[in-house]
Amino acid sequence: MPDVLPDDQAPARLSAPASDRLRIVIGHAADGTPVRLDLKEAVDGGMGPHGLIAGDGTAGLLRTTLLGLAAAHTADEVTFVLLDAGTAAFDGLDRLPHTAVSLDASRPDLVPRLIEVLEGESSRRKRLLVAAGCTSHSGYLRKTANQPPMPALLLLCHDLPALLTAHPGLLDTLRRLGWLGRARGIHLLLTVPAGPNPHVPADPELHGLAGYLSYRIALPHAPGFVLDSPTTNAITPGHGLLRLGTDQALPFTLATATPAGTALDHLGSGRPPTHRIWLPPLDEAPALDELAGPVVSDPDHGLVFADRTLHGALQVPVAVLDKPREHRRDTVWLPIAGHVAVVGGHGSGKSTILRTIIAALALSHTAPAVRVLVPESLDTVHRQLPVVHGVLGPTTADDALRNDLYAALDLPRGDTVVIIDDWPEFWATRPAWHELLLDIARRGSGRGVHLIVTAGRWSDFDPRVTDHFGSRLELRLTDPAESAISPGAAATIPPTRPGRGIVPAPGHPGRALHFVATRPELATVPHAALLAALATDHCAECGFTYRTVAPADLPARLRTAGASFAAALLASPDLRRRPEPDVWSPLEYTCHVRDVLQVQRERLLLALSCDNPDFPPMGRDERVVTDAYNAQDPHTVLTALDRAAEALAAAFAALPPSGFERPGTYPWPTPTTRTMLWLGRHTVHELVHHLYDITRRTAA
Repeated sequence: MPDVLPDDQAPARLSAPASDRLRIVIGHAADGTPVRLDLKEAVDGGMGPHGLIAGDGTAGLLRTTLLGLAAAHTADEVTFVLLDAGTAAFDGLDRLPHTAVSLDASRPDLVPRLIEVLEGESSRRKRLLVAAGCTSHSGYLRKTANQPPMPALLLLCHDLPALLTAHPGLLDTLRRLGWLGRARGIHLLLTVPAGPNPHVPADPELHGLAGYLSYRIALPHAPGFVLDSPTTNAITPGHGLLRLGTDQALPFTLATATPAGTALDHLGSGRPPTHRIWLPPLDEAPALDELAGPVVSDPDHGLVFADRTLHGALQVPVAVLDKPREHRRDTVWLPIAGHVAVVGGHGSGKSTILRTIIAALALSHTAPAVRVLVPESLDTVHRQLPVVHGVLGPTTADDALRNDLYAALDLPRGDTVVIIDDWPEFWATRPAWHELLLDIARRGSGRGVHLIVTAGRWSDFDPRVTDHFGSRLELRLTDPAESAISPGAAATIPPTRPGRGIVPAPGHPGRALHFVATRPELATVPHAALLAALATDHCAECGFTYRTVAPADLPARLRTAGASFAAALLASPDLRRRPEPDVWSPLEYTCHVRDVLQVQRERLLLALSCDNPDFPPMGRDERVVTDAYNAQDPHTVLTALDRAAEALAAAFAALPPSGFERPGTYPWPTPTTRTMLWLGRHTVHELVHHLYDITRRTAA
């Protein structure tokens, strides 16, 4: 936060004199004079900063106090933190712009988060005081009006004994605020119910908090220790006793409360505070576009993130991270490079995170720059995404996938993401993969091969793999004691909210920050509909996506064929050797591509000269034998390939826009009417795919 705010951003302030700050009427003395509760420190003419109210009617007096303060101050002058051991004391007061947060017994899980918020706010106020050269809150307020606002913070703890019984950790925070809050503008207002109450402590010191209290108010049936006097037994309904320090208690009649509804209607529309100390808890998972920005339709790539800096970045918005001490929430941008481990018990949301990662990659990357191997456990529709290169499962061809991955390690080309759901099961049933997976863990990050794996426990991983995980997400564990981040924090992950988890807190060993995982969908587009929109005409093997080639790009893409295949043949140790009996040699693939370029030009010219012609099959398999591909001279083949590519490129370059829509019946795989744009794109696919065939087998 800047040390000085521009004049047009300075907080709105009321014009009341400083003596009236934090001072409200709570009743009248016997002679009719108003009795005021002044929360300022004694040095500033007040009674505060901290106080206690006890007995029957504490909730009513608290509401009078809060509404009175809200009526006389803006949200940048006073702010409320309301904590109720019950469920009704502060009903409706969350409508006030002054109320930062109101918690009651219905959300006990948020009290630890509130403690962190308060600790962070205390530290923030210290930094503001130091930056302004002030030693006290009142001194800070005497500075010029363009200082960052530091409203008085009133922490109300209704039924303190019950709160401390339910949340023992709250006591240390109250003690620190009791000591440090005086200078930092933090005021404690504690309440104790009418006695006898089993939660009321036996000692009158209120667990060590009594020493911080500068004023006390006793209402009917207040415990005797509140004023250390039997006079509390004589208090009648509608009356109270106010004592400052050790002064004699002042009897007063409680002020008539303004109807809450009327007051709230009037005050609830005020200007919100400049700085919010409480952000919404992690109850709702965000959608992908709520973190990464809008998704737009690209003419060549379909749905993509509008933010082009995300394209090819190998990072995805996987979660929202809660930073209560800093009063902020950050997006967790998960780097895919460096290997990722997601660990959680059954139903914790591991598969949802995998779906989010895949959807985000599909919105920000294209094949073959990124190839993803997905687990067979995910929906089959994932296999229709352009970035999905293959499937890992019992029914897949292990040898081919392993050979591809070894080739990718030895001859990097783009990035390959290997996703394994349920690592222990995969590891136990695939011993043939052990050596490869260990190799990927050791050197894959530097070679463009990345692991994303899930497991139920951290101990499920082979230690030789665990050391190489660059990113770790821990969801709810079956046994929080097994947490590798923080057993204490792991125990606080809600058991009924999949996608909630923790990550290490940077710079604080043993501490953790909570997150909620992103939904694998858009704000207005459900997951299934998003996958359907992302699915496209593409090759699962090489990753080529037809719509990624614009009409204007066809000539340039075709003209690269000669140089690309020349380099591939040069890198082949034996360009005439078939790796398998039914797999062509590098030279045979090159001859086939030469013939494809020649045949596609003939088909293009035919479609331009007559309407919707039937293209005869080229006899791809027969030509290999009849034309003796493997006996041909490679230099002659490459020269002819380069000339054929140039001729076809020139034909497409001369094509008018209407020419791309000319139809023809293509014979493969089954006779289908295709446009000349599709024919051009399919020809580029032939180049990409067969170049991939040569290079991957050369590397293997």
